[in-house]
Amino acid sequence: MTLTWDPQTKYITAKIAMVGLTPGSTHAMHIHQGTCDKQGDVLVPFLDVTADDTGKINDSMLSAQPSNTGLAAGTLLNIHLAPANEMGAPGSQTYMPISCANIDPAAGATLQMAPLPQFGDHPQSQAILNFDPAAKTLTVSTRATGLVAGSAHAVHIHSGSCDSQGKVVYHLNDLVAKADGVAETTTVVKDVDQAPPATGWYVNVHLGDHDQIEKDGKPALLFAPILCGNVTK
Repeated sequence: MTLTWDPQTKYITAKIAMVGLTPGSTHAMHIHQGTCDKQGDVLVPFLDVTADDTGKINDSMLSAQPSNTGLAAGTLLNIHLAPANEMGAPGSQTYMPISCANIDPAAGATLQMAPLPQFGDHPQSQAILNFDPAAKTLTVSTRATGLVAGSAHAVHIHSGSCDSQGKVVYHLNDLVAKADGVAETTTVVKDVDQAPPATGWYVNVHLGDHDQIEKDGKPALLFAPILCGNVTK
């Protein structure tokens, strides 16, 4: 994300290059007071940003109102889970920040947007795929740590990559976190004719469980990817 302030018009332009969002999703974007660790009130709103059908955003957005102080220290740029008209109040799930960067004018106007650990304590995961050509089965063992205790998350094998998302190839069992934030599951997929490709698949862990991530056949808010890994041999 690159921010530019025009001292004549007082408007801020944000040039965005992001990947890993829900395909086709729309999100509110604001400059807030505070830091990513301790967020305050909205200072400068932008129009909503929308990912393409692979989860990418490559766009330039103009702030929805001017900023008399320009790009100031002690502020942050935030992208929320929901679009502006669905955000709700701070602390609600729809208001949830999914990507953030602190603004430091002294360090330049280019921000490295990073996902926030709102889904637990810095979650991590691993998936191991084993193909049995004789039995025509694909066994997928998935383990995640750092999740919110008691939370459930849909898991899929998709075509494409984490940077350029595609359709679901196989549905896997949900990950359900125990009290320590650890979740483990093994899924056996039957009638599989070919081994996983060397490239072109990825495993995605979603914010919601399998009943929450789609609405009318399209990704819902809780489809949001929280962990992703490209399948390699």
